[in-house]
Amino acid sequence: MPRREAKIAFTFGATAHAVVHAGATPVFADITPETFTLDPDAAAAAITPRTAAIMPVHLFGQPADMQRLTALAELRGLVVVEDAAQAIGAALDSTPVGTFGHAAAFSFYPTKNMHTIEGGMIVTADNHVAHRLRLLRNQGMNGRYEYEIVGYHARTTDVSAAIGRVQLAALPRRNACRQANAAFLNDQLCGVITPPLRPGAVHVYHQYVIRHPDRDALRQHLADQGIGTDIHYPAPVHHSPAYNVPATLPHTEQATAEVLSLPVHPHLTALDLARIVAAVNR
Repeated sequence: MPRREAKIAFTFGATAHAVVHAGATPVFADITPETFTLDPDAAAAAITPRTAAIMPVHLFGQPADMQRLTALAELRGLVVVEDAAQAIGAALDSTPVGTFGHAAAFSFYPTKNMHTIEGGMIVTADNHVAHRLRLLRNQGMNGRYEYEIVGYHARTTDVSAAIGRVQLAALPRRNACRQANAAFLNDQLCGVITPPLRPGAVHVYHQYVIRHPDRDALRQHLADQGIGTDIHYPAPVHHSPAYNVPATLPHTEQATAEVLSLPVHPHLTALDLARIVAAVNR
C-alpha cells in the first residue's frame, strides 16, 4: 500500500493544500493548547500504514516540539516537512527552524517578519530534493527547453530578490522588536491568556495571540478603542468546505473560538503598547 498521508494540525489552509497538490491526503491531528503546535501524542495516534510524513507548523512564530516529532518520525520511518511560513528566525535549543526536517517552507508574504512582496523559499539538505525543486520552479526544464518533468512557473524576480536582501538584513532587528513588544504585553496584560514560550525556544512573534473565552466581545471592545485585531484562525481547516473532515479535535476547535491577535509589529511605539494594554485591561 503506497504511503499517501501527511499529519498536520491547526494552521492556515495552504498547509493542507500543499499535501493535496502533492497527490496525498491531509490527516488532521490536534495541538497542544498552550503553544498551538502539533501535539506529538496526537500525531502518533493518527499514524496509519498510509502515513508518509509529519508536517509540524511553527505557528505564529513559535517552534513546534521538534525533538519529539523528529524522534517519532524516525521511529516510524516518516519524512518531516516543516511549515515555517511564519517563523523565519525562530529556533529551538539553538537550532533554527527549517533545519530539523527533510525540507521546510518559508513564506515571504507582505505580512511576514520579512517579505519579498510575494513568494517564499524551500530549504533542504537533500540534493535530490533540491534538484527536483529547481526543476519544478522553472517549468520542469533541465537545460534550455529540455523538460525533464512537468513543472510550474515559480521563479522569483530580481526585484523580489533585491527587496529580500534588504529585508533579510533588517530581520534580526525587527524580530528583536517583536520579542520586546511581546515581553511587554506578557508582563502587563491582565484577564487574558498570553502566549507561553516553549522551553529552549526563540519565538519570533509573527502574531501575538492571546486567548479569551469571550473573544468576539473583547475584539469589539478593542475596536471601539481604536485597537486593530485579527483572528488567526476563526475556523479549523478540517471543517472547511474544501475538506469537511468529521474529526473532532477539541483543542484546535476551542482555539478557533478563543484566539485573538493583538498588534506586535516592530513599528509600535511605547504609547501604542500602553494603549493596547489599557484597552485590554479596562
